[in-house]
Order: sequence, then C-alpha cells, then structure tokens
Amino acid sequence: MDTISLATDDNYAYSPVESLHPSVTLDPEIENTFLPGPITEGLPPLGGKSLAFLSGNNRYRVLLYQILSHQAFDIFAFVLILIQTLVLTYRAVRALDSDNSSWGHRWPDYALLIVFCCYTMEVIIRIIVSGLILNPTTDTQQFVFEVLKMLHLSRDDKRDLIMIDGDRFLTPQHTSGYSITKGSSVVKTVRAEKEPMLNESGPIRTARLAYLRSSWNRLDFSCVVFYWIYLIVVTSSSDNKSTAVNVFRALSALRILKWMKLTNGTSTVLDSIKTAVPALANVMTFISVFWTLFALVGIQAFSGSFRRQCVWVDPYQQEANYTNDLQFCGGYLDPVNKTHLPWVRANGEPGTDAAKGFICPAYSMCVELDENVYNNTVSFDNILQSLEMVFVVMGMNGFSDLMNYTADSDHLIAALCTSGLLVVILAWWMFNLFIAVISTSFAVTREMKERRVSTKGQKPEKIDYRGPDTKLKLIYTNIEPVFVLLIFIDFIIECCKSSTMSERRSNIIYLSQVITSTVLLMEILFRFAASFPYWREFFLLPQNAKNYIDLLLVVITCVILIPPIKDSRIAYPWLSFFQVARIYRVVVATKFTRQNWLIVMGKVRNLADLVVFLLLMLYICSLVASELLRGNIPQEYQGQAVTISFYNMANSFAGIYQIMTTEGWANVLYTITGSLSGTSLAWVGAIFICGWFLFANSVVVNLFIAAIQENFDFSEEEKRLRQIVAYSDNYKPTELGDGYVLVTSMAGDRRRRKSSSIPMQYAAREMLGSGDVVADFLLPESIMMPTVDEESIVSKRTIFSFDYWKEKFTSDRHSNPFYFQPSFRFDEMKDVNKFVKKVLLIKIAHKKVREKYVQDHPNFNRVLFCLSPESRLRRFCQTIVGPTHGTRYNGANRNYKLSRIFSAIIMICVIGLVIIACVTTPFFQKYYYQLRGCDSADNGCGAWSWMTYTDISFAAIFTLEAAIKVIADGFIYTPNAYLWSTWNGIDFFVLVTLWIDILTTFLNRGTNARFLRAFKAFRALRLLHVNDAAKETFHNIIIVGLGKIVGAAIVSLTLLLPFSLWGLNIFMGKFDSCTDSNVNELSTCTGEFLNSVYNWNFWLPRSYNNPGYSFDQFSQSISILFQIISLEGWNNVLQSAEDVVGVGLNQRTNNSVYNGIFVYLFNFISIAFIATLFITVIMQNYAMKTGVGFLTSKQRAFLEIQKILEQVRPSRTGQRPKNRFRRYCYNRTVARGGSWNKYVTVILLFQVVILCSEYYPSLVSLDRVRDLLYLVTSALLVLYVICRLVGLPWSSYRLHYKRNAWDIFWFAIVLASFTLSLATIKVEDDAKSGTVGTVKRLLFVAVTLMLIPKSDRLSRLFVSASASLPAILSLLFTWFVLFLVYAIAFNQIFGLTRIGPNGSSNVNFRTIPKAMLLLFRMSCGEGWNSVMLDYTIQSPYCIDSSDFFSSDCGSVPYAYVLFFSWNIISMYIFANMFISLIYESFSYVYQECYVSESNGSAQFGQFVSRGTIRAYKDAWDRIDENGTGYIPKSKVGKLLRSLPHPLDVHIYESPYTYQEILERCKISARRHNHGRLVGDNDIDAIPEVLRNIDTDKVKEARRRYTRMYEEIMMQEVVDHGIPFSAPLNIIPYYKIENADNDAVTYASASFVNWSSKCLECY
Repeated sequence: MDTISLATDDNYAYSPVESLHPSVTLDPEIENTFLPGPITEGLPPLGGKSLAFLSGNNRYRVLLYQILSHQAFDIFAFVLILIQTLVLTYRAVRALDSDNSSWGHRWPDYALLIVFCCYTMEVIIRIIVSGLILNPTTDTQQFVFEVLKMLHLSRDDKRDLIMIDGDRFLTPQHTSGYSITKGSSVVKTVRAEKEPMLNESGPIRTARLAYLRSSWNRLDFSCVVFYWIYLIVVTSSSDNKSTAVNVFRALSALRILKWMKLTNGTSTVLDSIKTAVPALANVMTFISVFWTLFALVGIQAFSGSFRRQCVWVDPYQQEANYTNDLQFCGGYLDPVNKTHLPWVRANGEPGTDAAKGFICPAYSMCVELDENVYNNTVSFDNILQSLEMVFVVMGMNGFSDLMNYTADSDHLIAALCTSGLLVVILAWWMFNLFIAVISTSFAVTREMKERRVSTKGQKPEKIDYRGPDTKLKLIYTNIEPVFVLLIFIDFIIECCKSSTMSERRSNIIYLSQVITSTVLLMEILFRFAASFPYWREFFLLPQNAKNYIDLLLVVITCVILIPPIKDSRIAYPWLSFFQVARIYRVVVATKFTRQNWLIVMGKVRNLADLVVFLLLMLYICSLVASELLRGNIPQEYQGQAVTISFYNMANSFAGIYQIMTTEGWANVLYTITGSLSGTSLAWVGAIFICGWFLFANSVVVNLFIAAIQENFDFSEEEKRLRQIVAYSDNYKPTELGDGYVLVTSMAGDRRRRKSSSIPMQYAAREMLGSGDVVADFLLPESIMMPTVDEESIVSKRTIFSFDYWKEKFTSDRHSNPFYFQPSFRFDEMKDVNKFVKKVLLIKIAHKKVREKYVQDHPNFNRVLFCLSPESRLRRFCQTIVGPTHGTRYNGANRNYKLSRIFSAIIMICVIGLVIIACVTTPFFQKYYYQLRGCDSADNGCGAWSWMTYTDISFAAIFTLEAAIKVIADGFIYTPNAYLWSTWNGIDFFVLVTLWIDILTTFLNRGTNARFLRAFKAFRALRLLHVNDAAKETFHNIIIVGLGKIVGAAIVSLTLLLPFSLWGLNIFMGKFDSCTDSNVNELSTCTGEFLNSVYNWNFWLPRSYNNPGYSFDQFSQSISILFQIISLEGWNNVLQSAEDVVGVGLNQRTNNSVYNGIFVYLFNFISIAFIATLFITVIMQNYAMKTGVGFLTSKQRAFLEIQKILEQVRPSRTGQRPKNRFRRYCYNRTVARGGSWNKYVTVILLFQVVILCSEYYPSLVSLDRVRDLLYLVTSALLVLYVICRLVGLPWSSYRLHYKRNAWDIFWFAIVLASFTLSLATIKVEDDAKSGTVGTVKRLLFVAVTLMLIPKSDRLSRLFVSASASLPAILSLLFTWFVLFLVYAIAFNQIFGLTRIGPNGSSNVNFRTIPKAMLLLFRMSCGEGWNSVMLDYTIQSPYCIDSSDFFSSDCGSVPYAYVLFFSWNIISMYIFANMFISLIYESFSYVYQECYVSESNGSAQFGQFVSRGTIRAYKDAWDRIDENGTGYIPKSKVGKLLRSLPHPLDVHIYESPYTYQEILERCKISARRHNHGRLVGDNDIDAIPEVLRNIDTDKVKEARRRYTRMYEEIMMQEVVDHGIPFSAPLNIIPYYKIENADNDAVTYASASFVNWSSKCLECY
C-alpha cells in the first residue's frame, strides 16, 4: 500500500477514539502504525503526566491504576449501578418524594447519597490516573500549537479531521508523525470497539486516554455533578426550587443508561445509533429549517385564532355567560337579522370586516378571550408555541384536532393547505429520511460485528445424539398431519365462543379441549417412545427443539382443564394462552406461512437484541420521567381525570410507551404544558416529551424496520442473477404503448425535439436487447453457447396450475406460448455467465415459439373469429389505437396524430364523467328532486333527468372506445387481446359498472341501492391514464405488489387470530359498563341518576354503555385488535381492560391493572412485527419492481452518486462585463464568493430573528418597529437583486433565469415583499392585521428560504432529498385518484347518514371535498375507528326507510369494508410508499460515510464532494465562457486535460506524464555525463525512463480513455454541443478501480438496472 510514512516519537503512545466517521476503519498497515500492542514486560504501564504533574512512576497514580485494573472494581461498579436502579425503581413505584421539597426523611435518599459518593470517588480516581481533558502523553505546548493550526484550516480541510488520542485537529494534509493512505477521500479512523484493548474498562484505554475523552465517562461525570447540584438545591431554603430539584434529580439518574451495554446485542444497537449520529444530525438540521419555516407561517396565519371561542349569552340575563370550550369560531349569527357577523374583541369591537370559519349559533357570540386553551399553552401566538404546534402536526397524531380548530377559527382551505403541506413535507417526506439513515447504519454496524465474531475461531463441534430410524418414527411421520388437523379443528371450535353462547355450546367447546389435550398427550408420549432408547435424541437434538415446546404445552393444557383451575375467572383465561399457542404447529406445517416466518425471523438474534434494547430504553426513560415530573402534574385537570401524570412507575411507563406509539401523545404534552403553566418545568417537560417522541419514532422504532428488511435482502450473487432476468422480463421496444397518456407523450416530444441523444439511446437499448449483442458484450467467446430446444419452452401445466385452466378455457388443446412466461431457478445456477446465456437463449426461443404458433394457428389472430389481420376495418382501428401490450403480429402501424385526437377526446370525457360523479352527490340529488316537486326519482319524477342523459352519453362513448380496441386487437383469444391488458381490464370493469348503474336506475326508477351507487366510484380510476408514471405506480403497488402484501397480511393473521382468541377468553363479556358509575352490578343498571351536563344538572336514565369495541365475539375481537395494529385508540382499550371487574359487573377505574399486559403485549408485537412487516414488504416490493432491489451494493452506490451528479448545473455566470460598474456588481453578487453574499446571509438571518420576535397580542409600537425593519431588509435585498441583474452579462439573462429556479424565486418574492411593505407603510394598524398584512408577512417568511442555497450543507441536503420528488409527485397523483375513488364511494353510500358524535360540519361525507378531507385524516390514522362507528348507526337511533333519500342510517357491512380497506390501502400501503421512495433516493447519500472501502463507496464518494464539483465547474467555466451549458465537441479534449483530481483523466499516469518525464531528463549540476541535448533536456535519457512504463497498463488506459471519449461524444445535443452533465456523469465510470470487473461500466450498469430511472446505456 502506498503510504506517507513520517517520523514519529517512539515514546509517544497513541490511543485512537471515536472519530467523525465512526464506522470507517484504518487499513491494517495503518493500524499497526497507530496502535501499540499489549503492554509488555519492561515497559511502564503508565506514560506521560496526568494532570500535568503526576508522572507514570508516581506511586499513588500506579496504586489507583492497579485498583481500576482489578476485576473486583468492575464488579463493584456494576453493583453500584444495580443499587441505584433498584432504589430509583422503589422510589418511583412507591411515589416517594412527590412534594419535591424535602430530603433525608426516607432511606432511599441516603442510599443514593452513598452511591453517588462512590461514584464521585471513582471519578476522582479515574481523573488522577488518566487526566481530565488532555491525555497523559499529550504535550501541552504541542496541544496549543495544533489547536491554533486548526483555526487556520479551510472549511473543506475541517471536514477531513480525524481523531487521534481524542484530538480532532489532525488532518491528512496537516499532520506529522502519522501514516495516511493516499487517494482516500474519506479519512479512515479507528473505532474503540475494533480492538479488545480499547474497551471502556480496559486498562490500556484507562491509562492512556483522558477521562473526558470517552462519551461514557462524560456521562458519569455529568451525572455526579448534577446530583451534587440537586442535593445542594433540595437542602437549601429557597422557595422557588421545585423546577431545579426535578431537573437535576432526573439528570443525575441518567447514569443508568449504562444498562444499554448489558449485552453484545444491545451494544451493537447502541453502536449503530452512534454511527448514525452525524447523518441524523444533518437530517435533523435540514428538517429544523422547514420546521421553523412552518412555525413562522403558523404565527402569521393563525396567531390569536385559538383565543376566539363561542360564548353563550343568556338572552334573559338570568344565567352567567358560558364559554363552549374548544369550539373555536370566526363569527356568530345575529339572532335578529339572521346575518353572519364577525368575531368581536374583548372590548366589543369587531375583529375583522367579515365572518369566517365556524359561525356560532344564535344567542352565542364569537369572542376573543384573554387566554388560549390549556392555560394559554396551545396556540400559534409566539415562536415557541408555534414550534410546538408544528411538531404536533409533524407527529401525525393530534394534528386533525389542530386542523379542525384552525378551520373553525379561520378558513377551511387555509387549515387544509397548511396541515396538508405539513404532513406531506415534514411527516411523510422528510421525517422518513431517518429510516434511510438508521437502516443503513444498522446494517453496516451489524455486518462489522458479525465479521469480527467470525474471525474469533471455529465453534466447537456438537455431539450428534441422533438415533437410527425406526418404524415408530416412520409411522409418526405419516400420521403427524392428523394431529395438526386436530389442533386446527380445535382452534376453529374455540373461535365459536361468545358472551351470549348457550350452555350446550360451552360444553361442546370444553369437550373439544379435553379431547385435543388428551390426544396430544398421547402424541407426545408416542414421540418419546419412538426415540427410545435414544432418549437424548428427543431432548438434545437442535432440530427437535419443538419437543420441549410441545411437551410444555401438553402438560399445561392438561393441568388447566382440572375443574378448580377451569372454573377460575382469572387464572384460566390467562392460562388459556397455552391452548391457543398450539396453533403454531399449523403455521409451521403450512409451507407458505412457514417460509414467510423463516424470512421474517431470519436473524432472530437481531430482533431479540432490538426487543431487549427497546425494553431497557422504555424502563430507563420511565424512571427518568418519573424523577422529572412526579408529583407535579395534578390528578385532575380542567374537570377531567388525568390518566398520565407520571405519579408512579406504572403510570410513567404507560406514558412513555404511549408517547412512543404516538397515540394521544399530544394530549400528554398539552396536559404537561397546561397544568404546569407559569413554571419553567412546563417547557422542560415539553422538551423531554418531544425529545423522547422524536428519538423513539425516528430511531428506535425504525431499527425494527432495518432488522426485518435485512432478512428480506438477497445475497450479492443472487442479485446478479435476478437483475439479468428482471431486465429481460421488462425490456420492451421503444415504441410508445397504448393509451392516452397526454402529459407523458407531449413531454417526450419536447425532449425528442431538443436532443438527438435520446433516439441514439433508444437505438442503443434496442441493440442491447438483441441476444447476440448482449452475449458478445458480457461473455467471453470461450464459453460455448448451449442449445435450447424450442419445443421445450412450452412447458406442461398441472391441473393445479392457473395457467392450465387458462389454457383450458381460452385456447385449443395445443399449449399456447402466449399464456405463460418462462421461469428460472436461481439456486440451480451458480455461474453468472452461463446463467446469462441460458436466459438470453430461452427468451429468444420463446419469442420464436410465439411467432411459430401464430403461423400454425391463423385463427388465433382473428378478432371475434371473423376479422383477419388484413381486414380493412381492423387495420383502420389499429391506426387509431396502439397495441394493448407486446408487439402486434401482422398489424397496421398507429397514426399518432389520429391517435392523439382520439385520446384527447376520451380523456375529456373521462374528466367530465368524474366531475359529474363528484357533483351528483346524494345530497345534490335529494334537493334536485325536491326542487322538481317530488321526494325522489321513485316518487313522481321518474328515472329520466340530465344526469341520466349524461351517463348514457358517456357510456356510449366509452363503449365505442372499447369496441375500437377490441376490433383492433381482439377481445380475449388473440395475441394482443383487449382483456389481457391490466388497464383495459380496469376500463372494461368501469364500463360494465357504468351500464349496470344506468340499467338499474331505470329498473329501480332512480333509487339504486347502496351497493349499486358505489359503482360510480370506479369511474375515477380512468384518471390514471393521464400519466404513465401514475399508471406504473398503481400497477407496481396495487396489482404487482398485491401478492406480497397478501402474504404479509397472512403472516400477520398468524399473530392476529391467536391473540384474538386469547383476548376473547380473557375479556369476553367484561367491557360493558353502566352510565352510572355508582352501580356495581349491571343487572341493577335501571332507573335514573343525576348527572352534570356543562354547568347544569340533569336526571339521565341509566343504561348499558358499550365503548364501541369489545371481545364478546371472535369477529369483534379481530376488529378491535386490527384497530390496535393501526395504533389508533389502543389506549382506550387499555383503560377499559384495566377497569374490568368481571362478567355482569360495572367497571371501576384501575381495578385490574394487570389486564393491561395483554394490550401492551399485542401493541408491542404490532409495532415490532406487524406494522414493520408491512413497511418492509412494501419497500422490498418497490425496490424489486424498480430494479433497485436487484442491484449490488456497489452498483446501487454508483446509481445514487449518479443521481447527485445529474442535478449539478453549470454556474451560467458568463463572461465578466467590461463596464466598470457592471463588473463591480458582478464581482460582488454574481461571481462565486462575492463579498455581498455573506452580507445577504446576515440580512436573511436578521429577518428570521425579526419574524421569530412576533407574538400576539403585540404592542403597536413594536409592530411599527418591525414594519420599519421589514422595509429596510427588503430594500437591501431588492438592492442586491438589482445588482445581480446589472452585473449579470446580457447574453446570460435568458439562460440564467430560465434554468436557475432559486434566482427566479428570489427575484419574485423579494420584489413582491418590498412592494407590499412599501405600500402598507402608512396603512393603519388594524388594516395591517388583515389579509394584506398576513400575505406580506408570509412573503417575508418565504424570503428566508433563500438561506438553503446560501448554506452548503442545507443545499446538498435539499438536492439529495429532492431527488425523490418526481417519484413522490407521481405517487401523490396516484394516491389522489384513489382518494377520489373512495371519496365518491363514501359519499354515495354515507352521504345522507346523520353526523355522529365524532363528526362535525367539516368531518362528514356530505360533499366530495369534505370526504377527501376526512379520508386524508384517516390516512394518518387519526380517529378512523371512531368515525367508522358513527356510520354503523342503525334503527332506532336513526330514520330507517326503504327509500334511500329518506333514510339517514348507516350500514355496518359497508362501513367495515370501506373503512378497513381504506385503512389498509392508504395508511399501510401508500403512506408507507413514501418510505420506499425516500429510502431509494436518499439512503446512499450518507452511506459513503459509513461503509468500508470494500464495497466501493469510499471510491464513489470522492466524486460528489463539494470540492470536486466546484473544481469541475471552474474547469467548465473556463471553456464555456458564455455560460450556455454546452461546449463544442472540439473542446472536449481540452476540458478533460484541465480537470483536477479525482476527475483527471490521463493515459500516462504519474510519474510518466509529459512534464514529469522532461523534468527527470533535465540537466542538473550534479550530472556531468549526458547525451544529446535539446535545451536543458537530455534526449538520450528518455528511453531509459520510458523503459519502465508498463505497456499493458498503458494500453488498457488508452482503451478506456477512447471508450470514455466516444461515449461523451455520443451525448452531443443537436445545434448545441456537449452538455455540462455528460462528462461529469461518464468520467466516474472509468475512474473507479476494477470497473470492468465489477459491472460498474456504462453498459453493464444499464443492463442490470432496467427501470425508467436506470442509467442510459450504449
């Protein structure tokens, strides 16, 4: 290895610690240079001077060092942490020290005092041994010198800092005394866990590393300091010490975080988090920008909105005014004139000119109160509270309440836009960046750990206890399925339980249990007898581990059937778990579920480590939360009981766990900030809650996704095989397909007109698709081409195959090759070259078989058995539409002009059909018929109306379209049959439902049933034809991915069904309660009781109160557990379970807290397995469909680098102006590094500070000062923009502002903000608070976005995150179509259903916009199950009628089908698709900092560094003087010669370049013998130098250079030249080492990445 070896001091000891790039490692040679070996005899154990005066020979330091090195000291430290944890737990369980004012009255106080005294002594000892900040071996003067030298480093140099001896100031360019590998763009450093000597408790690390250089030591030191501060504060006589006591008491408890190193597995998880910290910090910084931006928007748009509430005013003035809490408003109804009046201020003056939002009813006024809700803590009135509200929306739980609040107080559209953008941008887009970072970090850290473990040595051989096969074993093998079937039957019988079942059914179920348990007992005895006398085989064989499980289940299930246990109301229901657990044998016996579970649990150790890590984290955070908040939150707040107050350990754990699941976490936050309002502990508690929420949901939960995703990944060898088959399966000719994809085709025409490279690339792909070219390119000629029999391609199908029955009903007796695709087995082929040959030959042979089949069966290509390919009618139809799929056989070419006209007409009809479906809602139809003088179409109006006419017209047009396509290519029995296209199938289904709707309208005289009315929803599916990307997204997610999603659902059912039965056994008949809490037995729940409603007391009737969910039946049990999986309402189920008393007894608060174990357990499984399994399957399915899942790590890393390089644009500044003034402006504003740019950044930051200083209500004088400052800053920014306009060369205006979106945005926003600021400078203060003032301030907020391009880090993060924006927009459009489909369906079925208790004027399905708004809320999981209950209402609680327009009842089956299906499709599939898109586009942007050089990321990363890109831009600007973005072909060579490292391209590498050869041949003073001279050069010395050149290496370099040069030439754009991006994208292919061997060249990368996003090939 080529290294720079510099002299080092032998007496200097090096001890590397954690680096800036923690996962990158040193090469072995460097490790030998840096790392000393173990302390050998003769060398002192201690070196240097500790604390600058204690030498290594100091006897006290040596003595203390020996104490630290002793094993007993580690045991003592462990015991101390254990004691501290137990004491803290005891104090939290007993809720001690709740008053926070006293100390010393209980023994835990003294126990902790002793523990921390010991901690303090440990800290002192360690500091004496190893020093405090400086390492004992570090010279103080050298330390100061290096620090001063670091201050003069450039920004790029600081990025390359490494850590040696804990010092961060040493760099490869500025270091002496170290060995650094050349050519590495990422500085390789060492991690502490890489060597045993660097463990935290290791003596060498302790002796040579300063105390505070270790993160764990810093934690210990901080906790000790915090405890003594706590002790001083709590024993002081200060009155205002409650907050300080709580804060420092909680901080001192953080030392128990060392439990996270309990096992190697938890340490690995912790290491993966630490590895991801730099990337997580970058992502968090990026998100914080938009978080702050939206907070500023909230201040400008909704400040003061939550102060306006409806206040009832007694018209008779007998009662006091009553404020309707949480009913926000923007106006009120005048009881006299019945007009809408605007809200009023506290002094009675109108707040605005017109009413808005919710209108308070008569005799109520919309009044602005003095405070906001929750003790003035929930609002957008200042920056801190606005940040809190935005964070709540970002958490996607509780955001719908804020959206409804703002919709009531202001405008629905403003609330929807703000909340929608917040959820889409922050929650779905940016928040998912954490998953990409965590997944990468976890995989890399786990790989490093496993590699290290694998090198420790071989495992000891295991003893084989297997006995010989006997007849009994053979008999058992044959009869084992009988026992599995018996278990399945018993499970089905158990599911028939219900709370109202008869005694006869109960006896049958009990008899089934007895029979099953007895038979299984006999089975286990038979299995033991079959292994006798080799009884060890039964117990000790690893593959017979299930014997232990089955034996345990048999013994327990037999014991619990004993009458005393069976009759127990508590013990038996819980022990019935073992009866339910027997179903695992059915899961294992079923091949499909067994294989899927083996995949999910592939690395069960990883999942077990994560479970332990999460439980430890929950336990520790619960203790810390209890120490922080115990005794401060009241048990009752605002008239309601506070369920989460952290008053003891159990309640604290419930709160921490609830926050992690996001359900109701906003209420916990509001309760803390509201109840502690006026104290600093309120904000401390809010920060703690938000911090835990962020850490749990962005890091901890995502680790489970990373672990399960790792199990689904393919090996590198299998990826290479699969990518070949995937490319061949998805390769299609470049002819445009069928359909009316107007947007895509028009955009494609524009691209083809601009560039000639696109047709060239199409031709190249056509060439690559031919078998001979691909075979010649990929494979050596020495490998012989195997022969393939064409007849063997037509495979035989069994009667159990779908293709068999498809051929049976659609073809003749001969096997039809059009009805199947050849398949390949990846486990049978190990040689990639041979596999490629096989794939290509089979594909070619399959194509020939199809052509031969068409020739041998001419009737197969006849449409409707009568129209041959030569038919004029058929050929005319073929000119109108293209082939539905594949290639036409003997068909006519499509006329593109005629086809586009036809497509445009059809698309206009589709849009019109959808608009009519959205307009003709049930409400519209009802009032339409009432205006015509009839109640409905069935009662006097008849079926004929304008709606019927339009439906018939559109149906006729779409029927004509279908007929043209059928005539062109056939209906079902042709090579390109109409129905063999997925999209034609959807269109045909929509057409059929349209005709059914029309026909049933006449048959039913206009009153269709709910089921038939829902058919209108499918019309919106045809909108997917608008864009090809939307069609592809829908096809990949819904159609192709349906199978795997169903597989994941089945695996989830194997958990859901057993837990449903277990929950049925525990809670059957126990969730019912009485409205009167004073009643004990439900049988006495009769009569009336006195209850308070608002401020009045009423007598209410006692009645049963079912919470809307129960475990009374198996179906209800499945329903409630499915809702728990969605994490919605699970805390309500938890509360009901803990309040259970018994069957027939009324519930009491927290009567059976232990019942919460069931809810916690299933909820935890839902988070860890079920929900993450869906996410992982969707991510994997999308990755496989797009091809990313088949790429090796090196290929994918290069693809991600390619995405970044494609977004790089030239500077386009052009030549410097000749005019002096314009050149001055150019140098200050346009040129890179202009001095005014820094001032503009300061102005923007100052403007952010001004915006953050706004609050409501503000002083008039302060508002005027802010307006003046806004005017000044906007004027300065306008001046800057004008200078840029003046300084930019005239020839660059069009190119610059046409292609630079930031400058266009900058110019428009700055000009608009300055204009409005200038126009409103003399406007009265009241007018400034109106719409114009709000718009002006929003423009100032928008101006701050320009901080993104001003920051290098933010700019790169923005570019990287926006790489997924096109795919996200495509996904959003597809999702919008499904929104429209379900909105129409919900509207047609529930459009007239009465609004329930969980609905409102905005939460209903009365109109399509409101239906889509509610669907958006349910897509986030917000209260979807409670809304569903509103639409299951039945008589007598509603008006039931046979006439649809006269009924306002709901429908139980339709509600469950629609709500459950929408929850699965939207919340589980489409919402999680954001994760797939973000992961695909963002994951490897940071992975270059984590992975080792072995997979090539270190090589790839150097091409996307900011220095490399800037150097390329500088070289380009020197040639492209006019800033056009293109250069002529003749200047490509000049560009390549001027590129710096790592983009430099040379045939002769150093030291054999032209200049270096001449330099070596120069005559020097010491050289007297020389040959012929030319100037100062010795010509005769040149052959001697050239003789050492490796000619083979030069030939290979020349070949690669020529090939690269030709590829750059092929990128030429007609009439322009070579584009800016062409060399930048192509050069890295040829700069990567071993590119040809690793399939990273242009052609091979294109071959393996066949999706639309893949690299174009040649």
